[in-house]
Amino acid sequence: MARSVSYKGVAKRLDRFMAWFISLGGMTIIAAVLGILLFIGKEAYPLFLSPRSKALNTASLPPSSGLAPDETGRALVTLDAAQGVRGFTVPDGRPLAQVAAGPALPWRSHTGVDPKGGFAALGADHRLSFGQISWDKPGQTTDPAQWAPVAKWEGGFPVGDLGALLSVRTLAASGLAGGEAWRVAALGPGGALRWAEFTGDDPAPPTDSDSATPDAPAAKAAAPSGPVQWHALPLPEGQHPTCARLSADGKSLFAGTREGTVLYFNLGEDGAEDTLAASVLFQEPVSALGFALGQNALLVGGEQGGLAAVQALRQNGKTELQEFHRFPKLIGPVLGFMASARDKRFLSWSAGMVAVDHLTTERRLFSAAGKDFKDAALSARGDTIFAQDGAGALRTWNLDAPHPEISPRILWGKVHYEGYRNPEYVWQSSGGTDDFEPKLSLVPLVFGTLKGTFYAMIFALPLAILGALYTSQFATPRLRDTIKPLVEIMAALPSVVLGFLAGLVLAPLFEKSAVSVLLLPLATLAVALAVVPIWIRMPKGFRLKWGNGREVAWLVPTILLGLVVASLAAPAFERIFMAGDFRAWLLQSHGYTYDQRNSIVVGFAMGFAVIPIIFTISEDALSAVPRSLTSASLACGASPWQTAWRVVLPTASPGIFSAVMVGLGRAIGETMIVLMATGNTPVMEWNPFNGMRTLAANIAVETPEAPAHGSLYRLLFFTALLLFALTFVLNTVAELVRQHLRKRYESF
Repeated sequence: MARSVSYKGVAKRLDRFMAWFISLGGMTIIAAVLGILLFIGKEAYPLFLSPRSKALNTASLPPSSGLAPDETGRALVTLDAAQGVRGFTVPDGRPLAQVAAGPALPWRSHTGVDPKGGFAALGADHRLSFGQISWDKPGQTTDPAQWAPVAKWEGGFPVGDLGALLSVRTLAASGLAGGEAWRVAALGPGGALRWAEFTGDDPAPPTDSDSATPDAPAAKAAAPSGPVQWHALPLPEGQHPTCARLSADGKSLFAGTREGTVLYFNLGEDGAEDTLAASVLFQEPVSALGFALGQNALLVGGEQGGLAAVQALRQNGKTELQEFHRFPKLIGPVLGFMASARDKRFLSWSAGMVAVDHLTTERRLFSAAGKDFKDAALSARGDTIFAQDGAGALRTWNLDAPHPEISPRILWGKVHYEGYRNPEYVWQSSGGTDDFEPKLSLVPLVFGTLKGTFYAMIFALPLAILGALYTSQFATPRLRDTIKPLVEIMAALPSVVLGFLAGLVLAPLFEKSAVSVLLLPLATLAVALAVVPIWIRMPKGFRLKWGNGREVAWLVPTILLGLVVASLAAPAFERIFMAGDFRAWLLQSHGYTYDQRNSIVVGFAMGFAVIPIIFTISEDALSAVPRSLTSASLACGASPWQTAWRVVLPTASPGIFSAVMVGLGRAIGETMIVLMATGNTPVMEWNPFNGMRTLAANIAVETPEAPAHGSLYRLLFFTALLLFALTFVLNTVAELVRQHLRKRYESF
């Protein structure tokens, strides 16, 4: 008796321990899942932080008319008509070593410094020189006080009075012996817009009559006439140019006018005439022009503070200008622009305001009001802003905006990208150049996920649920014990194997036999209908022996016979109804392109992976239906199929719905099959003959290309969070529906 009591005490203690141990394990799993979720959210959260700025010290510099900061933003060069080129540290404003002398002072005119450090200056002797600024940093020292700005000068071309230099562009050398060349846009004495090309090996003056002035006859006579000529651009009647910018290759020129028009000129080469190719109305007088990174988007500023971006598009042999971005206005006329060398942010300024905007998102990252600003500059990294007023005071700000290219509109809305005629949903995270504009819309990825899941479920649901229904309600016990383990073994096949077979075996096979596969359902149905009269005429004993519970034995030969019929009929069908070429007919008649790795291939392979899950859970739910219900239905005169359809299926619907939701979650999260069996093209078409890119596959594709803590890196974490949330919502909805069905049928 005492031993029995001790055994009971041990059993109770063991039960308490196991209950505690199991609870601890469950709580640990929940904590691990929540920890993963918190980590993913922590990595994605910085994407949506607002930019932050901080005002730094104000330095006192000599007044200037041009600023060019070092890449680090810790030193800058100033351009001044009276003093030339000088260097200073920032933000304390200490002067640096003197820059080598350049054009004769005071300069009559000069351009701003381009992102590569190049500019042009017209000296007091009417000679045009081209400068290139660089920095000498002895021993790679990080102390800006020891740096020295260097200006390399070329040219010294006598040009007479240009009126005002507007833009300069250094041309790439052509051929092995090609020397440096520059194209210059300027205003003539009468306000005419014109351009000329200068080469380093021929410092001859321009040959048109307006390049000489009464106060520079010696310069004109000092050099013989050469091949360089000023070319006057054909302005529309009533248009008066105010500013101009040469394109990146120097072959075209953008000009703004006092009448509020942006003009686009093709500059004639090899004797061709200059032509006005396109124009666009800006709605206010144009006061400044500039380029964003890549120089594909022209930045336009107006006298009333308006800001916009314009691009040149070519279609059907014609060029047109299109305004494709608008930004918040500045206070007062826009005076200039400077682009970041790292991303699509750019600086604009007026006398009363400086601002930093992002081209793609149209977000204002920074703004600061001021008084009498004359010039401003943005560091190459885009994290330091400088603005100098008329008295020489240099104000400096630090800008912290690590992910300016991300916004809710970018992720979920249509965006007008460079080179696109209309706003679109696009995913393209990287390109072949450093000035590439990232396109990070998640809409094509969500669409691709839903598309892949849709085609997978179309294939998997009928086979899995009807197969489970047959196995649980009609198959013989011996046959059921054979089918169920075989289907469950399918779940053990690795996804990478299924993707490998689908991409390298199934996709080429389907491409060769696409018409046959499309005819297979009709051919199989025709064969089945032809077999029915034969089956009816079979002896009753034969039908009872090979019919009830063994119908699946007739399925395989029927499908094989249907495949033979479809293969034989396919060539004639393709020749008669598809002009002999299925792919060409698909493109010409329906506008669908055929990709070898397409949605049908993905649906088949992914459906093959989903079927075992849905089949197993559905079969268990169907088998758990009380036999008393089926017996009562059969006793009332219902046929086995009527009983299965109207009694068994509704009763087992909670379990079947759970099976469908689990399979849906499996299909949504599938990675390797989609990665290997489709082209991973983020298109937004329901066309079954092209591919897609899903959220899960995108994570696998983009992870090796994502720099740590960069925008793409954090966006991939956000994608993972989105997948987590999507599956969580699906499972929650599934559980709510299951509970509702359970209460309704009161059987589970």
